[in-house]
Amino acid sequence: MSLRYLGGRLLGTVVTLLGVAVVVFVVLRALPGDTITAKLGTESANLDAGQLAALRHFYGLDRPLPLQFFSWLGGVLTGNLGVSLDTGTPVSTLVAGALPVTVELAVLAMLIATPIGVLAGMLAAGRPGRLRDLSVQGAGLLGLALPEFVLASLCVAALAAVFAYFPDPGTYVPLTTSIGGNLSQLLYPALVLAVGLAANIMRTTRSAYLEAAGADFVRTAKGKGLAGQRIRFRHILPNAGIPIVTMVGIQFGYLLGGTVIVEQIFALPGLGRLLLNGILQQDYAIVQGTTLLVATAFVLVNFGVDLAYRLLDPRTRLGTS
Repeated sequence: MSLRYLGGRLLGTVVTLLGVAVVVFVVLRALPGDTITAKLGTESANLDAGQLAALRHFYGLDRPLPLQFFSWLGGVLTGNLGVSLDTGTPVSTLVAGALPVTVELAVLAMLIATPIGVLAGMLAAGRPGRLRDLSVQGAGLLGLALPEFVLASLCVAALAAVFAYFPDPGTYVPLTTSIGGNLSQLLYPALVLAVGLAANIMRTTRSAYLEAAGADFVRTAKGKGLAGQRIRFRHILPNAGIPIVTMVGIQFGYLLGGTVIVEQIFALPGLGRLLLNGILQQDYAIVQGTTLLVATAFVLVNFGVDLAYRLLDPRTRLGTS
């Protein structure tokens, strides 16, 4: 893999993240109200002109938007994501506490969804058009159709009715404190997330498996009398791996920023819940820092996936050396 290719991809990554930073900054400031009204609520109407001007100067809202943006961006480049205007806590501290929760939830959901999705896709592709195939595809469509908030709400209701378990944000147990206690809190939300993920992976695996199964080398392997299991796992599946790896990477990147609803319902102190609270409080520092972090993680995951399938398939490296 050439340095020119890597340099081009890294440059594209930087440009993408800069675009995300600009969009988030502009959209936040286009919303009705500002930090002052969000912090004071209806009491902000009682401020006179002098008090309002003093508060706007204190929060830096009286400066031109380009100066506000570059001031924030300069801080980000030095590791300073700002300070939460609601709690006075550095955003980097809040993110450092929330990030492990979201990453662990995403990893656990992928560990559940990936083998289920791949095996289900292979199972369906083994008998295309037959009852088994139609049943697996029907289950996959159901998994895609059910919204996460419905599954999460049903799961919480069932846990409350059967085990008298109610999610409480004040009782979260970190993995470093107790593995069992931590998994008991993350397993159910991970299962909820895994339903849709497994369905997507199943559909991708089925399509890629069927395409690879029709190749000449598979017919040659069958003609040589190789066992079916060996053909499936040693010949077909590796050649169907690129679309599967791509889908798994995309889904994992999505999870890093797409767990807002599940984290809120299960009261998990992750990035999604932190971002939602920042939006509700119009806490610019939290929303900007969290969104930029999620975007960075998503872009880096996709960059890693790109490198992975270029290593898996030498044909994708042609013309880049």
